[in-house]
Amino acid sequence: MKTSKGIQEKLTDVETLMKDSDSSSFARLMNLKTAKAERGYCLAKLTISKDKHLNFGGTTHGAVLFAIADHACGLCANSLGRKAVLLNSNINMLANPKPGKVVEAEARMIHTDEKKGILNIDVKDSEGKIFARCQSIVYFLT
Repeated sequence: MKTSKGIQEKLTDVETLMKDSDSSSFARLMNLKTAKAERGYCLAKLTISKDKHLNFGGTTHGAVLFAIADHACGLCANSLGRKAVLLNSNINMLANPKPGKVVEAEARMIHTDEKKGILNIDVKDSEGKIFARCQSIVYFLT
């Protein structure tokens, strides 16, 4: 798949990617924010909300942890200047953050080749307590 020069420039502009990613309807719905991004790296943040992020048992829904991991993954993968889409993601839930807790998803690209990239993503708090660990595979369309 070919991209126009304008699209390619947009993909390599990490600041534009951050703004576009954070302004998506899903990111706005979940209150996902990108704190830092550079080529092959992204740090996203989210404050667990009792009004938006809890399951029927009153604890943080697992999909919330996956959502922030996926948010960081998408920006990290696309920061390389190649359009990337998620192929597969495995997540291990290790702990459950309480409402009001700020969680961070730190995504790092650990391998790329012509067609795919592999990322590690940790979801943790500012003290380093890990709530989830994720590994994702992306496919590069360009």
